[in-house]
Amino acid sequence: MTGDRWLRGAVGATAVGTFLAWRTTQENSILGNHDRLLVEILLWWLAWAVSITCLRRSTARQVLLVVVLGAIALRLAAITAVVPLSDDLYRYAWDGRVQAAGIDPYRYPPTSPELAGLRDAWLFPEAAECERRDRPPGCTLINRETVRTIYPPVAQGWFVLGHSVGASQLEDLGWQLFALLADVATMVLLWRLLLRAGRDPRWVAVYAWSPVAVLEAVQNGHVDGLATLLVVAAVGLAARRPAWSGVALGAATMVKLYPALLLPVLLGRRPVRVVTAFVAVCVVSYVPHVLAVGWDVLGYLPGYLQEEDYGSGDRYLLLRPLGLTGVPATVVAGLLGLGVLGRVLRRVRRDPEDVASAALLLFGAALLLATPVQPWYGLPLAALAVLARAPVWLAVPAAAYPAFFAVVPDGPSPGAARTGSLAFGLALLALLLTAYARMPKGRQRVLPALRGGAGGD
Repeated sequence: MTGDRWLRGAVGATAVGTFLAWRTTQENSILGNHDRLLVEILLWWLAWAVSITCLRRSTARQVLLVVVLGAIALRLAAITAVVPLSDDLYRYAWDGRVQAAGIDPYRYPPTSPELAGLRDAWLFPEAAECERRDRPPGCTLINRETVRTIYPPVAQGWFVLGHSVGASQLEDLGWQLFALLADVATMVLLWRLLLRAGRDPRWVAVYAWSPVAVLEAVQNGHVDGLATLLVVAAVGLAARRPAWSGVALGAATMVKLYPALLLPVLLGRRPVRVVTAFVAVCVVSYVPHVLAVGWDVLGYLPGYLQEEDYGSGDRYLLLRPLGLTGVPATVVAGLLGLGVLGRVLRRVRRDPEDVASAALLLFGAALLLATPVQPWYGLPLAALAVLARAPVWLAVPAAAYPAFFAVVPDGPSPGAARTGSLAFGLALLALLLTAYARMPKGRQRVLPALRGGAGGD
């Protein structure tokens, strides 16, 4: 193929992805056309893989224009009147409304009588709308409506900002458009960081065209999109502005707690400044709420961890096929995590400039060990894969979709666990095969030799 033909291949595959993105808006709910919706998303992942492969090989001058137009087309196709895969943005809207009324978001759950005056027909619909959504009369769209919010303080600031700019006036659509702000900012920042590093900016398509970015950062409006922006900022600032890098990672952690995992990779330069800035952001963010409501700031976090079976150790989907559950699974996962952390720290000491690759390895390994079924947890991984030029890592968030679709309609079950184990196992296999293919041929020959095979020429 010539460069122009490779580009046409990328355009064609992205057009297929755009059609499939639009198809997801026609299925109404994950609880409805469940199997068909999953098939469409998995086909979209396949189209993404083809489009990225073609894009990387193209030598056409129009490649950057195609990257931008593809990102725009995918997002326009995916925006919808009612989000199909998640109801998290309804909690965002509610928390923003509560704060705008001058009430601390950690004080009451949504069904508390003290908040009755804040309810409206969107989040607390009438009986006919409840019936249309297969919910009982008197329903609310807010998930876990009987418990206090789980989201940290910077996320709460994002929610009240969304409320203040009128996102709730357009209901689901308004919050998708608001989430689009963080998504666009992430793509622009990735573009600039690639240029600063002297790398081809077309790599931004790895994130911009991916189903996980379009579905989770935009269509479902997940606040993880804001966390991803701040993680990218932290990585981009690490070499030149270590203290500000700590500030950015602290802010990301105060959006969703899991970005704290990346703190070790920022310690290559000025570790004291990084840690001090990180801790300061976390403490300052929580102090006003602790003073207002005390330990209620934890919200539903302990219950959420228990719900996800991390407390019992039954949640590690890659360890379950080995017969490891409960405490043994927790111990093995912890030891494997420490092993990865040790390798990452050695890499950071050896090359403190290559923060993106170290962050990708650490965060990707954490997702493979914890195997969360929520695909949106993979958003930072998709962005880090751009900076590290390692698109194969998006196999991890792609694997979360079969697990997610297996769990959500009927809840956790042995069958859902087997589906998740298989999906994440295939993702791990893709990573291992890619790593093996990139090894020098001399190192590849060691493996057959260890098995007693003929490793010679």
